[in-house]
Order: sequence, then structure tokens, then C-alpha cells
Amino acid sequence: MYDDLESRILEMIRERSMIADGDTGIVAVSGGADSVCLLHILNDLGRERGLRLKVVHVHHGIRGEEADRDADFAAGLAAELGIPCKVIFTDIPKLAEEQGMSLEEAGRIERYRILREEKEKEGAAWIALAHHLDDRVETVIFNMLRGSGLRGLRGILPVQGDLIRPLISVERSEIEAWLRARDISWCEDSTNQDTEYTRNRIRHRIIPEMLKVNAGAKEHILRLAEDAEQRYEVIRAEAAALLGEAEVSGSEIFIPDNIFEKCTSSDVEEELLLQVLGTLAGRRKDISERHVVSLCELRGNDTGKRVSLPYRLEGIRSYEGLLVRKTGDAKEKEGHSSKKLQILRRAYIPGEEVPRDEKTVMIDADSLRGEPVLRTPEEEDRIVIDSAGHTKSLKRFFTDRKIAAHLRDSWPVVSDDNGVLWVVGLRLSEHCKITESTRETVILSIGVEKQERGGLWM
Repeated sequence: MYDDLESRILEMIRERSMIADGDTGIVAVSGGADSVCLLHILNDLGRERGLRLKVVHVHHGIRGEEADRDADFAAGLAAELGIPCKVIFTDIPKLAEEQGMSLEEAGRIERYRILREEKEKEGAAWIALAHHLDDRVETVIFNMLRGSGLRGLRGILPVQGDLIRPLISVERSEIEAWLRARDISWCEDSTNQDTEYTRNRIRHRIIPEMLKVNAGAKEHILRLAEDAEQRYEVIRAEAAALLGEAEVSGSEIFIPDNIFEKCTSSDVEEELLLQVLGTLAGRRKDISERHVVSLCELRGNDTGKRVSLPYRLEGIRSYEGLLVRKTGDAKEKEGHSSKKLQILRRAYIPGEEVPRDEKTVMIDADSLRGEPVLRTPEEEDRIVIDSAGHTKSLKRFFTDRKIAAHLRDSWPVVSDDNGVLWVVGLRLSEHCKITESTRETVILSIGVEKQERGGLWM
């Protein structure tokens, strides 16, 4: 017969479809009360439902002998229950220094990487983590203080992809009481009392004050998180569908204006931009509401305006939408062409059909001054637009043709000593076109050596 705590945990597992009969699962065990409780609960459930469990303990290379004690305890507990265990050592201080992260953030990222690596090795269905109700409440408060929107108000989720959190509906105090009643020991992490960590300050200072104001504060915050979770899922799904319509090219994402017009609310637009930033950065930490707001405001600015964003990203307003890209990759592309100019000289045959595709043009050889070269646009570039010799700046030409601002700097042009001959895929200069007096022609053709991105000329 299950007691109240066990019944609530099993109900959470059932309600969220966390576990299926016969599953293989990874259980993250730190040695603390919550993970010890989790392992015992899953072990008992495993006997009933044919689960195959494996314990993984990550030793962060921090806290010296105390960390060694935790690793030994986790391995000993797993052996006592007859569950295979793997203790993995990693140097978090070194990783944090190399990546420019806090110990807390580096530890979290590396821990999840290791757990997922073990999951793949075992062919496991899920990774069980021991986050509980208090963790979720603390996370909601933490996210509020950071300026998060609806997404942050969800706090830690019961199920997040391959991560499951069976204890998310029970409090820390209940877990410890359950362990004491069964004479089950656990390890105390001394850093949990260190109020230099933001989460610990929330746990030991802010929440106790909130409970003085209202004894039901935690339950109210939990209800808020659950409501936010339901509302956010609708918004997330809509934004994800719209992101699927955007132009994604490796290190940049272009969202046309017509996609923004499909957003049913400002929440969907903001979530779409969050997903764009998260996709390019590979994470969402340090991406806050103000960065999303800056992108929203950029949409109302003039073409060519930019904003700097975390993780060396930038947003650029174009005629047709919004570009978000990695600035390092943008600089790497400047002045570089992955295309090769092929030049063929030949006599002109009157009546011959002149090539009119996007990759090949035929020009009058006598119009050339020097050898044609393939390059990217320069500030002073102009193109001849009529037989009278009138010219137009390439800047104005791109504007008139409504070419997105983010494409202009890398758009290929062919020029000679006198200037632009051909804006590839768009226009041939009037002064070098074939006429009745043409005697010799030059065929210019663009070939691709190494494809890096799509375009009219590829």
C-alpha cells in the first residue's frame, strides 16, 4: 500500500506519461535527499513494471573530500539496491574558465551532456531528475527577478523532452520526512547553505519572508506555474510552426514580414524571436525579455538598422523582414566569394541567341576596360542604366529592386576597370550590351566552387 507521498509521485508519473512498462531509464543520483528518494521510488516501481535502471553520478571536481564522499555514497546505494552505477568525473572549474561561464552554469551544461551520453549508450527512454516542488517555486521566482515572461513563469517542467521529474509535486520537507520514517540516510551538500548563490538566497531568505506574508505562497506560485505552462504550450506550438516557415541558413535566420503578420498575438511574436535566438545561440540563458523587445522595436526601424544581442548575435532590419545572425560568421563572409567567374571570348554571330539566365551573360568585348573580376559591392559602385550613359548607385539600385539589406554586402557583381558590368542575377550594365555593331563577345558565367548559402545565382 502506498503512502500519500508515494501515491502523489506515482500519480504524477501516470498523469504526465513519464514511464512505460519495460523502459530503460537513467537515474541521476547526487546523493542528496531528493535523488535518494527518487531512486528508491523508481526501484520499487521498477519491480512492478519491469524497468531497467542505471544510476549515473557526476563528480564535478568541486568540494574535495565532500564530493568524493557523495560519489562513494551514490555508488554504494546503487549496489545495495542491485542497480548498475557509473560515476563520471569532470573538471567543472576548468570548463567554466574555458567557456567563460559560472561554475553553476558550466556544471549544469556538462551534467546534462553526460547524462544524455549515458542515455544514448544504454538506449534509455528517459533521464529521471530529482527536482521537486520547492525547486520549481524557486525557479519561478528566479525567472521573475531576471525579467522572464510567460515562459519563465512555468519554472521547472515535469517533462522536458527526454527529462522526467517524478518528484515535482512534492516538497523538500516531505521528502526528508519520508526518508527519516524509513531510516534511509542521504548526503548533505554544504554549498546548499551558501547564500552567495542566487538560488540559495531565494530559498533561505526570500521564500521564508513570502511565507510570513501568506502561508500558502508556495501553492499559489505553483498554481501560477502550472497555468503558465498550459498557456505557454499553445504559444510555443504556434511560434514553432511559424519558425518552420522562416529562412534558416546555418548561422542566420531570416523572418519575412509576412510571417510576423501571421502571429496571433504579441506573445507569439516574442516567443518566435526567442526561438530564433535560442536556435542560433544553442541556449537561452542570458537571453532576456529586453533582447526580445529590442528585436520587436527593430522591426519598426529603418532598413539597415541593427541591434547587438548576446552570444555574438545581431539583428538587422531589412525591407522584407528581420535577419538574426552570428556576427563572427558575417565578418568571415565579407569580401569572400565561393563562386568562380568563367570568361569565354569569341566572335559574335549576328542573330545568335544571347544568354538570358541568372548565371550567364554575353557582353560586347569592346566595352571592356581591363579584365573582368568577380567581387562584392563597394561603396562608390554605380551601374549604367540607359543608352545615354546615365548611372545609378548600386545602393539605390538594390533599394529600388527591394533587395533585403542583409544580402547586399555579399551580393556578387562583375566589374572591370571602369566599374560594374553585371549585378549577377539582376541586371547587366547598359553600356556593355550586345548591339548591331558588336564584332566580338565575352561570355561571363558564374560557377560555384563551394556552396555556402543559397541565392538567385547558385
